[in-house]
Amino acid sequence: MDQPTREQLLYAEAAKHGVSLDQIHRAVDIIAAVQRRDREDFRTKFGGELTPDRWLAAYGVSGFRELCTRAAHRAGLPDGDVIMRIVSAIAPAPETREDDRPVEFWARPLTDPTEATFPAYRVTYEDPQADHSTGFDWSGTLLRRTLRQATEHGQGAASLEEATGVVVFTDGDLHGAYIARPAPGRVQPVCVRCGQWEQEHTLHERFGSCPRFVTAVAQLTAATAP
Repeated sequence: MDQPTREQLLYAEAAKHGVSLDQIHRAVDIIAAVQRRDREDFRTKFGGELTPDRWLAAYGVSGFRELCTRAAHRAGLPDGDVIMRIVSAIAPAPETREDDRPVEFWARPLTDPTEATFPAYRVTYEDPQADHSTGFDWSGTLLRRTLRQATEHGQGAASLEEATGVVVFTDGDLHGAYIARPAPGRVQPVCVRCGQWEQEHTLHERFGSCPRFVTAVAQLTAATAP
């Protein structure tokens, strides 16, 4: 006996909830269009494929419910819960990964540099065509500014591993990628004017620090001097 197709399973699941073929078609078409857009965007930025289960993981439960609600309203249904149950029931089984890590460890596209929230990072540059860097320490402010410069105008792309805070990003025509790992033990005093470390002020023309490092103590002393 032939195995039912995924479309037949979808129809059968919809029938259990009293959803017509026309309604489920319209709702699923909306979800599929969003998925195609996200897959194309991921392919353009990262050069890989956004698999269905990774796509679901990137949305999270609340984001996927919101998408299903929008699709349900367009299909003439009162809420998205039924669409969410139908689609979830026939969704592909989660893919296996060599490291067998849970879904919350997967990286997602990072579009806002402020999502890199740690005060210090250990940054390495990895390129299959060259030797890997030994790594260097950056303030969180420097990383966020670099991410903004690297990703604006579509020159680079960044991803965030939410469970660990690890940021991976590319920059312009460079073949490799920068990997920024949170480094809480490497935090240093920051400048009260620009937020970067003292050692980062020698690079102010490129990395956006102010011309002179000013600590909170120095600012307080200057303000209270007779």
